[in-house]
Amino acid sequence: MKKGIVLVANLKSQWYSENLIYSIRKSGCTLPIRLIHFGGEKVNSQYILNEVEFLTVEDFPEEARSFIKNLRSVLTECPMGFLYRFLAFFSDWDEFIYTDNDIVALMNWERLFEFANGHDLVHADTEYTTCGIHNYLQPEKIKENFGKDSLNSAITAGHILVRKSSKMIADMNTAVEWFRQNPEIPKKHDQSLLHIASLLGEWKLLNLCKPPYNWLSSWSGDYTNSLDLIHAIQGGYKQNTDSYKIWYSQLSEESKIVVNKQSSFPALNVPISHLHYSGRGRLGAEPIDELMYSSQTDKERMMSLYKVQSSDLFYITYIRNQSKRVTRRLKRILNL
Repeated sequence: MKKGIVLVANLKSQWYSENLIYSIRKSGCTLPIRLIHFGGEKVNSQYILNEVEFLTVEDFPEEARSFIKNLRSVLTECPMGFLYRFLAFFSDWDEFIYTDNDIVALMNWERLFEFANGHDLVHADTEYTTCGIHNYLQPEKIKENFGKDSLNSAITAGHILVRKSSKMIADMNTAVEWFRQNPEIPKKHDQSLLHIASLLGEWKLLNLCKPPYNWLSSWSGDYTNSLDLIHAIQGGYKQNTDSYKIWYSQLSEESKIVVNKQSSFPALNVPISHLHYSGRGRLGAEPIDELMYSSQTDKERMMSLYKVQSSDLFYITYIRNQSKRVTRRLKRILNL
């Protein structure tokens, strides 16, 4: 069975990609890596080019390119380059991991393929605890359409293991039609479409962050600092995030009993597959700040950390994030 890792990048995201690939290889993972060109200027890092098979959209069949255009017709908040991740569904690999660039591998990802049998998609994240607020303008409508537990199957599209099938492609095309018919419900990005496709197609999903596996959250924002991350991995305490507490508080008493019974995990060595930068905006050092520069020399890393903390100190990070939010909101208003 053919399998490997897929990422999408260009020159602008090259430093992210270098660190990602470095962390994958340092974990002991020897799986082949394919890098699909995002658009714009191409990567020129010799380190990256030595480690990956470099592909462009032209290396995929016309069917794949038409599929991406179909996705783009409704995913108006998602750049075309982001959608190139879905080209992997048209490759000759039977199973693949797609990963965003702003991620650090914390274990050998070959281990994830041990869970693939019997599942269409395997992931490790706590998106389900956010109650749909990042994927939908009207999350309550999802529960009305697909059932009261439908938001609990939410997926973070930035890191997924897929067992490829033509059915999944058909389900995503059906999801595009659902977006056209229900434009007021979803946010127009690939993560929400992937979730809708999984609901429509009744995909067999496995989230390793849920019981009985109880892997740790892969979002950097769930950890206060590096010490907090280390304590969580050692299993010295239960890592109940703010989003988890809110999600848990909304459960029925009967559901709480079930969750509590399922959520006893080992005292030591709690697994965490990766750490995802995704939406960092806190003033202060998150654990991923250090890990994002692991591939650099000591001098380079210190300079990079200095730039990050200077941006935090003078609220450049905050202003930049707020600007992006305003821009997205204006685009959404103009598209209504």
